[in-house]
Amino acid sequence: MVGMSSPVPRFDRIVSLIFVILIGLAVIFLIDGNPNTIQIVLGGDLPTVTLSWFLIASLTVITSAGADLLARSHPQIQRRHLPMLNLGFTRLELAPSFWVLPSFAVVGSFAFFRLFNNVLPGVAFALALGAAGGSLLIVLLAQHYALDRSPTISQPAQVVLQAVGYLLAFGVFSAVYYARYRTLYSATLIGTTATLLAYALLAYTPRATSFRLTILVGLTLAEATWALNYWATTFLIAGTLLLVSFYLVVSLLQHQAAGKLERRLLAEYALLGGGLFAAIVYVTLAR
Repeated sequence: MVGMSSPVPRFDRIVSLIFVILIGLAVIFLIDGNPNTIQIVLGGDLPTVTLSWFLIASLTVITSAGADLLARSHPQIQRRHLPMLNLGFTRLELAPSFWVLPSFAVVGSFAFFRLFNNVLPGVAFALALGAAGGSLLIVLLAQHYALDRSPTISQPAQVVLQAVGYLLAFGVFSAVYYARYRTLYSATLIGTTATLLAYALLAYTPRATSFRLTILVGLTLAEATWALNYWATTFLIAGTLLLVSFYLVVSLLQHQAAGKLERRLLAEYALLGGGLFAAIVYVTLAR
């Protein structure tokens, strides 16, 4: 009976997609380490754009397309209301909530481990490829099983997606803070990241799929970034603080949508957030 409700993942497509992505990431690391790589200076205080940015964007498009095809090949996807793209001569069903985590598995792994490339070039390269390939495999498999009709299969898969989503959020938040862009740019990047990841994480929660809620998450993280830019701390501590804020907001929205938000739960989250914040402040001041 389990086999009837659990179609086997398309491992041939998954492995092929991961293989292509890892080759692309390896090429990007080689190009990124070349001091003569193409750079586009936009002028003013705008960040310098390198060739790696365009290549990462291309890998993101490939990953999203592959994740979309894998998701729409699942029999249970027809039970979901998918957005429709009208091209005039044809209409295409899309599954954008299945794009986000696979794409950030690539972007987050590259952005975070790239920070250590100057100190540990070989190790950072291996860790980036391992993290990207491993997280992409886990996400694609978990997204497949999260669509299953059986709660004993879908719920553990959703927990895995939540855990991976928070890890990817930490990687991107830390990388953006490390770059020390102006608040206008860093808050925009972190706010956009939080919005997209919240959209993916809330997709499995009933009555919590409104994009307005995900924008609220993004605005909260953007404001937190603005405050952090006035505090001299390390990128790992800043990434942790942003991750805690992201976790608290998303969790509260999930409980509210499920009708399980109570005063006791609010008190627990307040103690958790306040305790972690106090601990991080103490560690920062004690350095």
